[in-house]
Amino acid sequence: MRIRKLRISSDDQWRRELNSIGADPVTWDRLSKKCRISIFSTELLPVTAANILKQCMLSGGADAIVSRKAVSCKTEKTRAVIVGTIKQIFRGCESLIGQPFGLPELANELRAALKDSPQLPGKILTRGKVLDFSRRPLIMGILNVTSDSFSDGGNFLDTDAAVEHARSMTNQGADIIDIGAESTRPGSLPVPPAAQLERLLPIVNRLSSSCKAVISVDTACAEVADAVLSAGAEMINDVTALSDPAMTEVLVNADVPVVLMHMQGKPETMQSNPLYFDVVEEVYMFLEKKIAAAVESGVSKERIIIDPGIGFGKRLEDNIQLISRLAEFKWLGCRVLLGHSRKSFLGKMTGIEKPAALDAGTLAVTALSSNCADIVRVHDVEGTLQVLKVSMEFGQRI
Repeated sequence: MRIRKLRISSDDQWRRELNSIGADPVTWDRLSKKCRISIFSTELLPVTAANILKQCMLSGGADAIVSRKAVSCKTEKTRAVIVGTIKQIFRGCESLIGQPFGLPELANELRAALKDSPQLPGKILTRGKVLDFSRRPLIMGILNVTSDSFSDGGNFLDTDAAVEHARSMTNQGADIIDIGAESTRPGSLPVPPAAQLERLLPIVNRLSSSCKAVISVDTACAEVADAVLSAGAEMINDVTALSDPAMTEVLVNADVPVVLMHMQGKPETMQSNPLYFDVVEEVYMFLEKKIAAAVESGVSKERIIIDPGIGFGKRLEDNIQLISRLAEFKWLGCRVLLGHSRKSFLGKMTGIEKPAALDAGTLAVTALSSNCADIVRVHDVEGTLQVLKVSMEFGQRI
């Protein structure tokens, strides 16, 4: 055997390979600029600017892929996908200096992006408890106190049963307990605030003084959020990303973490005919705008967690795209939650119809996403913790 093809996918693997042949320790600093391929997407650019960008990137050995109509100017605008090694893109940026159409500013953004990763909070504090992201993805255990949730509707309507399940999930390793009194399954209808609070308050009151996990409430209603936060809840999970105008003020006054989720349409109709041209781009832009609006209204960006909304107005192919490219959402500078547990897209992939039988598929996605997701929202806490322990070990060693 004269050659062997290597599959090296991480910096640690590169360093180990270099150490095994006795390479100079400084080799990696030089090599990393050559072996890492970076990919960036721009916003819509005037076609003339896009053509100049392409030529400048090609001059450095990189490329800027644009619409095929750009060269003939048969389109007014096009996005560009910039591809190359760090060294090649840096060289391309040098050629952009002095060009028109704001291209020098684009070069500065590219340089900054190549040098620095988005700064994500290592910890999020909430009322004496801490969401610590340094060890592994955090586990959010699902507690539905509803009669019609797709997987476990009716199982925990009794307060004693709900509290016991919350404590059981905490003992199994849940870092967050997410309590919801309004089903958001496809076709579901809104639940009045009074009915939500009738279910939620007895549970929150009992857990607030004794639960080690952070108590989150899944609601899009500011009235409900205000009441449960006053009762001791420590986090809000809003599947409508602050569609209630009063929600922002509640969050600012309480100073607690909030999850902002993407959903196309409303639960009642969201799966009727979901349609996207570029699901990752569209969900990313939606969340970017929601983050900006929340921060402008006084919500601390460090307390915002984003969720691409798996299964909420999404087709099978949309869910697969979002999960496989989950790491891209970290560029928004917020921690990322993945809510995939027992969702119907898993049933379409496996042929299993009963949601409660989809835990194995859920765990498979958890393992595949463990290096990208910061929080996983699941029904099976015990199995999830086991998967994360194993996948984290592989992530550190492979």
